[in-house]
This record gives sequence, structure tokens and C-alpha cells, in this order.
Amino acid sequence: MDGLKPSININPLLLGGIVVLALIAAIALVAYRKEHKVNLLWGLLAILFGSSAVLLTAVGCGVGTVYAKPAGEPRAAVTGFFDALVTGEYDTAYSLMKDYAGLGLEKEPESEAARLIYDALKQSYHYALIGDCQISMLTATQRVSMRYLDVKQLTSGLQELTQEKLKTIVQTRDRDQVYDDKDQYLPAVTQEAYTDALKQVLKNAKSCYTQVEFDLTVEYSGGKWQLLTAPELLLALTGGIGA
Repeated sequence: MDGLKPSININPLLLGGIVVLALIAAIALVAYRKEHKVNLLWGLLAILFGSSAVLLTAVGCGVGTVYAKPAGEPRAAVTGFFDALVTGEYDTAYSLMKDYAGLGLEKEPESEAARLIYDALKQSYHYALIGDCQISMLTATQRVSMRYLDVKQLTSGLQELTQEKLKTIVQTRDRDQVYDDKDQYLPAVTQEAYTDALKQVLKNAKSCYTQVEFDLTVEYSGGKWQLLTAPELLLALTGGIGA
């Protein structure tokens, strides 16, 4: 923080009343000091200090909210977050988030098929800032456009294509390499067919890219600007599946 900006608003009637009371007290002191044996100097000092105390109280009540002038630019925080997100520097990205400690993006899935979708989704991330960042005290708003892979659209015809891959496997391999003793597909075979089908649709992954625009809120807290994750951002990061 590089400064404080207080706003002071004192009621003039209150200020005038304090001055009038001080004058009345001073006149009364002069008029009755001999009768009551009051030292003039100490009496005037008492009036002065008393009036000052009342005045300071009035000033304290009249001071508006004190706002801290934040350091840095909220737009830079937004850019830093998305740059880190796109390049896979998740620790940096998470450090610029206020309401989440992490999103699990750094955890690579265990299955091959899930990893294929995960990698394609990360490659699809792209962003652009729209317009200027609107700043209001310790809060700012930046409009963002983000591109991502629509996973639902990508996998919409995957079941039918997987069946086609299974038919090919059945026609080209021995029965014991395809079925178990209960005439069910071997798990490895169905997984292979699904993965092959997924690899095929991923060749045209760019046709399933989509774009979303949303307002991103940035707040100044703990000496830095941090993002509040909008629902649209969370949806884009998961490929439209859900936050």
C-alpha cells in the first residue's frame, strides 16, 4: 500500500456549537473567577483542552471510510493467471486465486483415455482480455474471452465409433483374444477399442473448440490483487463438463 485517502465531513452546526460553548465558558470564567477563586490561566487552559477534545471527537465521527490505495494493477494479475494457466505453471496460477487453493489441474489422470482428453483440453486453452479493467477502490472487473475444448461435443459420437472399433477387433483376432469364458468382451479389448475411437475423434478436436465471455472479479487482499473464479471460468477449465 502506498498511501491512505481519508474523507472528512464535519457538520458546520456542530463545529459552530463547540466554538459558542467555548466562548460562553471563557466569559463565565472571567466573570466569576474572583468569586470562585479560579486561576485565570488554568481555567482558560481547561477550556482550551476541553474544547479541543470535543473537536477531535467531532472530527473522528466525521472521518469517512479510510481507503487504502492498492499497489500494482489488477489487469496484470488477470494476465499473469491466464498466462500461467496456458503454460501449465499451476502454482503461479493458484497463487493469484483468492477463493480456491487449487483446481486439480496439475493432477494427471491415470487411464490412457483420460490423459488423452486431459492433454487435448489443456492444449485448447486460450484467452483474450476485452476492454479496460474497471477499478472501484479495492475491487476490479475485467471482461475475458476464453477458448476451450467442449468435451461433451467431442465425445458425443464416441460410443458408436467404439462399437465399430470392437467389430474390427472381433474380425481380426482369435476368439480367446476377444472374449472371456462367459462370452463377454475382455476389459482390455473394450478399453483398446474406446482408446482407438478417442484417438480418431481427437484428430479433429479443433472442430469442438468453443468460446465463452465472462466478467472476472479481482480483489485487492493481503497486499496483492487476486482473482475470484467465475462459474464460466470453472466450466471452461473442465471442458464444459461442470465446475
